[in-house]
Formats: sequence, C-alpha cells, structure tokens
Amino acid sequence: MVEEVSLKREVGWFGSFSLGYADVGANIFIALGLIALYAAGVTPIVFLMTAFIYISIGLVYAELAPTYPYAGGVQVYAMKGFNDLLGFIAGWALILAYTICISLFALAAAGYFSYFLPQSTSFLTLMGLPPLGFISVIFIATLILINYIGIKYSVEVSIGLVILGLIIQGFVLIPGFFLVFDLSKLLEQLQILGSPKIQNEVAYIAGASINTQNLLYSLTLAIASFVGIESIAQAAEETKRPAKHIPKATKLSIIAVLISVMGFSILSMGSVGWEKISEELEYSVAGLVKTYPIIGGFGAKLVALAGFILCYASSNTGVIGVSRLVASMSRYKLLPRWFYKIHPRFKTPTRTIILFGLIGLLLASFGNIPFVAELYIFGGLVSYLILMLAFIKLRNSREEVYRPWRVPGEISLKISGRILSMPIIGVIGFIGVACLLILTLIFHANGRILGTLWLTVGILIYIIYRRRVGLRAVSSISAQQILPISYIYDIGILVRPIIERAETVVETVARSLDNRFRITFLSILDPEEFNLNLDYIPGRAQLYQLKSEALRELEEAAEKLRKIGYEVEARVFIGDLEKITSMLLDSGRLDFIALIRRISGKTKIEKTHENKLYRVISKYHGKIMVLRRV
Repeated sequence: MVEEVSLKREVGWFGSFSLGYADVGANIFIALGLIALYAAGVTPIVFLMTAFIYISIGLVYAELAPTYPYAGGVQVYAMKGFNDLLGFIAGWALILAYTICISLFALAAAGYFSYFLPQSTSFLTLMGLPPLGFISVIFIATLILINYIGIKYSVEVSIGLVILGLIIQGFVLIPGFFLVFDLSKLLEQLQILGSPKIQNEVAYIAGASINTQNLLYSLTLAIASFVGIESIAQAAEETKRPAKHIPKATKLSIIAVLISVMGFSILSMGSVGWEKISEELEYSVAGLVKTYPIIGGFGAKLVALAGFILCYASSNTGVIGVSRLVASMSRYKLLPRWFYKIHPRFKTPTRTIILFGLIGLLLASFGNIPFVAELYIFGGLVSYLILMLAFIKLRNSREEVYRPWRVPGEISLKISGRILSMPIIGVIGFIGVACLLILTLIFHANGRILGTLWLTVGILIYIIYRRRVGLRAVSSISAQQILPISYIYDIGILVRPIIERAETVVETVARSLDNRFRITFLSILDPEEFNLNLDYIPGRAQLYQLKSEALRELEEAAEKLRKIGYEVEARVFIGDLEKITSMLLDSGRLDFIALIRRISGKTKIEKTHENKLYRVISKYHGKIMVLRRV
C-alpha cells in the first residue's frame, strides 16, 4: 500500500495575510472606474454598503478556518454542516470564481504592465500578436511553475508583491488627500444617485428608473471588489499554527482592504468626479493620480506598477485557491480521486495546478474575457450564501467544538422548544449576500444563464461520479473525516524531578490528554528548592547528577507514551522555576503548560511549588492546565 502524501505547513501569518490581501486588494484597480460608470457620485457609498458584507464574510472565515483547518474552505464547512451535495455546489461555484480570477487578473496585470512599459505592447503588435493575451500567458505560465515547486515559493512571491504594492498605495493615497481632495466636491458628488446613461451590459427592467437600476447593478459589481478573502482558508492546511495565524491574518486583510477601497473611492469622488474616473476604466486609478500637481506623471507610473504587482499577486492566489479546492473535493470524493495527487517532493497538488492553470491561461490568451467576468461574481456569491448557512448551522449543531476565535454577538431564539443560537454577523451576511445574488440574477444576463448552466452541468457530473463509486449524492459519509482542530497543540507538562514516578505520569497523561497534543515533559531543577549551594563543587556535582537521573526518568515515561501514539520529548532545565516557565510561554514554543496535582479534596497545587506556580498562573491566564494525578 502506497502511503498518501499530505500538504506541508509552510505558510506563516504574514504569508496568510498576503494571500488574502493579494486576492482582494487588487480588485480596486479594476473596479473603481467600473463602479463609477454605474453608481456615479455615490461610488463610495456603494463600496461601503458591500464592505459590510465583506466584513461579515471575512469574520465568518476567521472563525471557521482555524476550527476546521482543511484545504477547501466553504466546501468543507458545507459538508460538515449539511451534506456532500451542498459541499459540492459550494466548491463548484468557487472553482468558477477562482479559474476566472487567474485569467481576469493576469489580463489586468498585463494591462497595467503595458501602461508602465508601453514599448512591450508596441513590439508585440508589430509581431502580429495580441499584446495583453500574450503577456498574460507568460505571466500565468510562470505562476504554474512557481506553484508546482512549492507553496513556500508561491507565498514568498505574494509576500514580496504585496509589500511593494502596499508601499506604493500608501505613497499614492496620502499625497492625494493633501494635493487634490476637495470635501465640497465629494459632498456634491454624493448627491448623484446612479448614472443616467444606458449601458449594454445591464438587463434593464421596463418601467423602472435607469439611475436606480444602474445603482443596483453597481452593487453587484462592487462585491466583486471584495471577492477573495477565502484564499486564506484555502491554504489553511498549509498554514503554520492556524488557530493563531488565520484569525490574525484575516482581520488584518479586512482592515487593509477597507482602507484601500474606501480611500481610493473617496479620493476619486472628491477630486476628479465620477464622469472623469469612469472614462478611463482600464487605468482608473492611474488616471486619478495623473491629476496630481507636480508628481502626477511619476505617480501614475507608480500606480501602474502597483496595479501590475497586486493584480499579478491576485492571479497567483487564484492558482493556489483553485488547485487546493479541487484537490480537497477529490479527497472527499466529490470529484474523481485522480485530482488529489500531492507531489512526494514538493508537497503540492501538481495535477490541479497544471490543469486549472492551463485553463486560466487559455481563457487569458484571447486577450479579452468580459463575457465571463460576471461569472466571477456569480460563483463567489453562491459560495458565500452557502458559507453563511453552514456557519449558522455549525454554531447550533456543533456547539461542543472548540473555536480558537469566535465571532462576537449572537441572539438566542426559542423555536419548537429548542434554543437556537443566531450569530448576528451570520444573519447580516446571509441577508446581504442573498440580496446581491438576487440582483445579480436580475441584472446580469450572462451570470443568470451561464452561471445556472455551470451549476447544472457540475451537479450532473457529481451525481454520475457518485453513482460510479457507489455513494449517494446527499450522504454525509465524507464529513466524518473532517475533524475539528486538526491543529496540534504544544503542551509542556511539569514533572517534579525524582519525586514523580514514570508510571503515574504516563497514566495521568493518557487519561487527561489525547494525541492532538504534542507533549514536552519538563523537569526544572531549582537550586533554591533543593537547598543546593552552587558555589561549591559538591553542590554543582549533585545538581548535574540529579539532572541526569531526571532526564532518564522522563525519557522512560516518554517512551511509554510514544508506544501508544503520542508525540513526546523530554527536557530538563536548571534554574528558577518561575523564570523558566515564563520564558517557555513567552517564546511561543508552547501553547500551554500543565501541572500535575495530587488527588485530594483540595484544589491547591503541591505546596513546594505553590508560591512560584501561582505567580505564573496569575500572569498567564488561560495558558496553565492542571491535570489530576492518577
């Protein structure tokens, strides 16, 4: 039997943040002029309204991703909360969004690249090649190669691009508010509710105001500016310490994106106005910066560079996201097992990287894909609707699950004698996403027709495949493999040197902790407690002899636990008990320290350790565990 190769944890908290920001932060470079074209002067209000939905989506992912840290994101949560069919629909919709993300942002990156280096497009045009299509093909091919050899390198690319992009954005936004922003101009623009111009892309309803319909249409486009936060969850299985890093990275991404989106939309309306900004759809942010006095020309080039950087990073997260999502779906038998092929050396899902990278490359090669851009919105909204449902369901059906971070705010409702917990963020998110999806189906003809067709074809493929492998379409068998908190906690167990017997320690640990905990046995030889005078050689010799004996006994206990499936190491320290335990907790190497106390009616820790240990406990609330000695 061949041992299954799994994904490797190589993504830190800033790498996780970079994935989330790269996939969302680039959207403003495409969306600003487009939203202004339909929303007119109230463009900042439209962004703000959809931002509330984005915040709710981000916070839900911040709770669910570290609780169930598996590649797949919403597909995994839907499977766990409902059944395999709903998990497939959520994943299949997101596959659509991710695949288009690869192409759409590679083309956008090529557009900004050509603005920054116009000579490149002139040369390709002379050669008879489509400039944007050819450049985007090179970009995507490079991303396929980088992602093939490891997510570590892919994330490093995103980190570098995001840092540079953030610096440039700050350099552009801050001078803009000093040089060209006019508050009276902004207030004047905010009174223009929707564009009066008829646009070919909008499926208008007879009898309704053109301005109002354009405004509603702009809301569906604005949410596209926030699609992508789920990229953090897609890499959860490859994230170090996901319980700590994922919530932190997600919340930072939310803040950074809001500053960028609201900053550029307010600045543009308070300087050049909606008509001017909508005239330069492809380079709307660069067009804004061109109006800066003195630094306008140089600033526009910088914006083009930032647009290229962030759009390219966003295309990269599309490759990461779709490859992990499809691999996850095949792992749980929602798609053929062939897709779940993890490279034994690089620890990446190489088949899905190549296949969906090439699909994205093919779409981008045409140089223009406006007809499928609506599907980017459609796929994202369908997956977000299921996300909110799964979030609410898991809050009520999986109450016993430990959540490293919990979205605050909930209402308790009594229905049919049962108390239901309704998280406020989940309810707000569900209502908001549902409204946007309805608007998308009304005003987006391509989204309504092609999106429905995509889901229908996917469900047929799913049903046929499940029958072939002998599984029911709506079963929940696969959900049994999804266990909460696969994250391993590092726990140090303080063992009294010489005094504690190995058998007692082993029995205590086996009864109190399961093998999700990675254990370090700790013995601390405190000279003060042993009344040893280290100024003399006999005292030091006796101390080192005690250390040797303590380590031998700890290794004996560790070996017994290893035989029954625990991961254990043993360490002996010499020094002050309080200082060493504090150092271990401050270093971040250990999540908890556990103390073993005697069985008695009292709840005190052993008297000899009492003073120092209570000082540690008072300093590190929630990081000290007490195990009852067998």
